[in-house]
Amino acid sequence: MTNYQRLLNLALLPLIVLIAFLVVKHMIASKPERVAKTPPVVIPGVSIIESTAHSITPSITTYGNTRSYYQAQLSAQVSGEIINIAPSFNAGQVVKKGERLLEIDPADYLAVIAQRKASLATAEQALAEEMIRSELAAKDWTESGRKLEDATELTLRKPQLGAAKANVDSAQANLDIAKLDLSRTNIVAPYDAIVQSRTASPGNVVNSGSQLGVLIAKERAEVRLPLTPDQVKRIELPLRNQTENNSELIAIITTPSQPDTSWTATITRTEPSVDTQNQVIYVIGEIEAPFEDPNAFLPIGAFVDARIEVSTIDAVHLIPNTALIEDHFVWIVDEENLLKKQAVTRQLADGDNLIVQIDLPQESVVKIATRPLASFRENQTVKPISANK
Repeated sequence: MTNYQRLLNLALLPLIVLIAFLVVKHMIASKPERVAKTPPVVIPGVSIIESTAHSITPSITTYGNTRSYYQAQLSAQVSGEIINIAPSFNAGQVVKKGERLLEIDPADYLAVIAQRKASLATAEQALAEEMIRSELAAKDWTESGRKLEDATELTLRKPQLGAAKANVDSAQANLDIAKLDLSRTNIVAPYDAIVQSRTASPGNVVNSGSQLGVLIAKERAEVRLPLTPDQVKRIELPLRNQTENNSELIAIITTPSQPDTSWTATITRTEPSVDTQNQVIYVIGEIEAPFEDPNAFLPIGAFVDARIEVSTIDAVHLIPNTALIEDHFVWIVDEENLLKKQAVTRQLADGDNLIVQIDLPQESVVKIATRPLASFRENQTVKPISANK
């Protein structure tokens, strides 16, 4: 490259840079300005229930175990060998009142009865003879010209006659005892019952007091239910001085083993003492005919849940537990779909719901947020979504 060309390049270089700068400046100046976009307003959806003040009959829930109303521990009252057992005397079988369940060999007791009859006959013969002697003694005394009232009791043989009568009475009592022992060789059901267990078998030799089996009453069962002090305040307990005009207190009984079945228990009495550990009071409910329906069999010892209806509360709202904030207010949605804090008075819990009073006109329809968020604020616009449907 010659010196001339070098000088020319050096002279053109600033010009080229200037032209490039002007082009870039023009391009920047001609670029359109970006228009700022306003973000869309997001209106959150709020699940609500629509509620009006109304009367509610709430219930209290408790639990317990069923138990037999009557339970008979069958025992032998006499000794001997078991010679017969009824087919119905087996666990789960139904037996009728007076039905023979078991027989003990009566041979020894028949022999005793025969002996006692002989003793009674001998005593009656001795009494008859003594009565004749007493009459003869009285006759001899009067025929001798003496007054009968002057004779001593020994002379008239009154002590001997009394002893003979006592011997007859004693012999008769011994015979009655022998007959009673004979009747006790037959073990019978004391009432309509279901056999819970049997421990006796043919051939067993039993003594007086030996356990033979257990019967439970068929006509009814019981359930023992604990109530807390707060629950007791809401019901009228059946007490000893309760009159017949008082309304019955009813508990609806269910058990997890038969979820589609329920029974009615009538609360009939209250235990007189309080549990010292947890201060609960126990009431007793009676369940009539718990074994009648084979498709709704309530076994003894089953765990059950109980629901007892209590006094009606007027002008209240039933809301989910989740709707209550800090135990004293709820979020409501007004007619303009704005959030408002509303103070409430909590009455009591009813399962997963709460019964509250709201200081608003009773006929007003209140839209209550069921699951309020921590981000809620007063007068925030929301989109209510009904949870009543």
